[in-house]
Amino acid sequence: MPSQWSAEDHSVPGIDVRGGAHGLTVEYRELESVAGILDQSAAQLSSLRSGCREMYMLLCTTSSVHPSARVAAAAADLVLTGLSRNKRDVEEAAGDLRRAARNYLEAEEGLEKGLAWLAGAPAGVEMWRRGGGGLPGRAESELMVPPFNGLLIEKVMEQLAGRGFGELRPIDVVRGEGGQADIELSGTARALLERSKVLLDGPDRGVVEILTVQTGARRVRIVTLPGTQDAGNVLVGPNPFDNYGNAEGRAEDSHFIADAVAESLRLAGASANDAVILVGYSQGGIHAVNAGARLGESGEFSVEMIVTAGAPAGDRSTPDGVKVLHFENYQDWVPGTDGTMNPDTPDRITVTGRTPASAEGSPGGLGPAHDLDLYLELAAAADASRDPSLRESLGSLAEIIPPASIATRGLFKFSRKPSRPPVPSGPATPAPRATPRLSPRRRPLPPGSGQRAGHE
Repeated sequence: MPSQWSAEDHSVPGIDVRGGAHGLTVEYRELESVAGILDQSAAQLSSLRSGCREMYMLLCTTSSVHPSARVAAAAADLVLTGLSRNKRDVEEAAGDLRRAARNYLEAEEGLEKGLAWLAGAPAGVEMWRRGGGGLPGRAESELMVPPFNGLLIEKVMEQLAGRGFGELRPIDVVRGEGGQADIELSGTARALLERSKVLLDGPDRGVVEILTVQTGARRVRIVTLPGTQDAGNVLVGPNPFDNYGNAEGRAEDSHFIADAVAESLRLAGASANDAVILVGYSQGGIHAVNAGARLGESGEFSVEMIVTAGAPAGDRSTPDGVKVLHFENYQDWVPGTDGTMNPDTPDRITVTGRTPASAEGSPGGLGPAHDLDLYLELAAAADASRDPSLRESLGSLAEIIPPASIATRGLFKFSRKPSRPPVPSGPATPAPRATPRLSPRRRPLPPGSGQRAGHE
């Protein structure tokens, strides 16, 4: 269907843009608004028709006394006929628009359900086999991976934790070394993703970067979360961004990492008036979406934008008004492991790269298309695009981070708390009641939550 895979952005070859304020789904929903306007026009025509009928009846009763009234009555009859015809045409147009919008959205829903039924089918296996670099593409992964809402991963993690692999634990946050340096920054998608590259190439592990830009009376905080690190660890380690960080992102909605992000913003001196931008590649991307949803719902911080690259985030919800920009490559299977396509809404835009990845190199064994350098090129293409949705989203980014801005760099070390010591044997005591945790998975947000306030 058109809104699932929009027409290629011909201003920059090799990219598709889906969603945003000018996305096809938004435009179809606007048909219902236009239909409402037509209904109002039909009501106005009906009122004019009633007035014209009264005038016509008056002229008919006086035509015998005033000969000229007979001519006026004939003219009024023609106007009355025209108004009736126009009212009928407007009502039919409103009905047609509503049917078109309803049929389109129902077809979209049916297509998505139909694709889910293909999971595990032989055709899906064949698409997997023929994927780029011997791996499936994003779309094939979405077919193959059912939308399990994290239950499967959660059960797997429970089994792993029960067999001595460790447990996901709260995270300590301390200021890291090498912070408070000033760097030059511009408000572009590539410039934001380059911060993920800095963390990826850096020597430290478990470090989150917060850049602070002063723009007039307001400050902007850019929080960059790293992708998977220490991937070879078998046990849950002190680095929250190891393999088990993927499980926290998918099964626990980044609960501990979101708390740590909030703490790092407090240590950086952030307030509710500051604009917060969250950026993440791969595992960092799913944490960015989850943390953005939690921070937005808490109201403590003002999340303005979330930028992800190669991250499975299609089944996560974000508060209304938060701009979300997803970068994906059609050959990268990782962003397809959420089992669904990213939402097509006014606030969320998905930019899909169509340029084939080189078969050389396979970072982390995840395929050549899951390469941050490839996503940096895709972000640069988005910056150069004339797509109206991108221009609106990136235009707002350039407004809050002008070119050649000076940002103060702060580093924050995340580390999981040590395992809890064994509880000594003794009389059993009731376990404390667990505090319910908010989940940013795709669902209706609570009333008022939309108001400003990694998987590798």
